[in-house]
Amino acid sequence: MRGQVSNELLMVVGFILLLLIPLLYMMYFRMDTIKADLSVLQVHFSVARLAFLVNAVGYMGDGSAMITEIYVPENVDSITLDGNEVVFRLREAGIENEIVNPTVFAMEFDPDSEPILHEGPGAGGKKYRIEMFNQGGLIVLSPQPNPSQT
Repeated sequence: MRGQVSNELLMVVGFILLLLIPLLYMMYFRMDTIKADLSVLQVHFSVARLAFLVNAVGYMGDGSAMITEIYVPENVDSITLDGNEVVFRLREAGIENEIVNPTVFAMEFDPDSEPILHEGPGAGGKKYRIEMFNQGGLIVLSPQPNPSQT
């Protein structure tokens, strides 16, 4: 009877490791797929957030404004505003995709400010603060500095 608890404990730990090691092995090799799925979800969230807030600022009337913060994953190549659509172009395993969300109000980037996202591979991967301003029904988007930069 001596050492029975030790033997039982070793058996339990052995069974846990028997299940855990293959699971960790499988997760390690699926990490690229998991990262890709996560970045696509982040892009969908950012596009939906921008479109929702553009509509909100538009419905609030002339002169209304709002500042928001969005995260743009690394695989996003460009952000464009095509009339009434917010378009994020992303690259996924060599394939280019567009994530699009329509808005009720027309939008444009502020021509006097720097672009929100510089075009090209790997331009994303950080947070952006964006101000949306309603100028007579046209929503103007312009980047804003982070509070730590001011």
